[in-house]
Amino acid sequence: MKKLILILTLCISSFVSANESSGSTAAREWLNIVDAGNYSESWQKSDSFFQSQLSQNKWDAALKGVRAPLGKVNSRSELGAKEYATLPGVPDGEYLVIQFQTDFQHKKSATETLTLSKSSGKWLPVGYFIK
Repeated sequence: MKKLILILTLCISSFVSANESSGSTAAREWLNIVDAGNYSESWQKSDSFFQSQLSQNKWDAALKGVRAPLGKVNSRSELGAKEYATLPGVPDGEYLVIQFQTDFQHKKSATETLTLSKSSGKWLPVGYFIK
């Protein structure tokens, strides 16, 4: 019985780790689009819930006002990732919140928080914040 519990625990841990890893990869790919200044493309590659909450024009304007002045990314490292089934303001589902420590050209030591949803079957952004 102890072996079965250990095997199940290892399988679940491996699944969570793989799930976070694929989410982390998706997050980095999306952030690379934002880093390149392709704000319209980043909106298009976000979750439909995100798109329903904010028009592409408003998203473009928001990023031009907040993200562009920060300049290019000098470095970015993942601080951590956590999965959630519920988050405030969004329908219940599969979510992954990832935080990055980012050093921008004009702002040292910022924290980027990217929330991803798996409602479409793949990890797509539903929220992005810089602090």
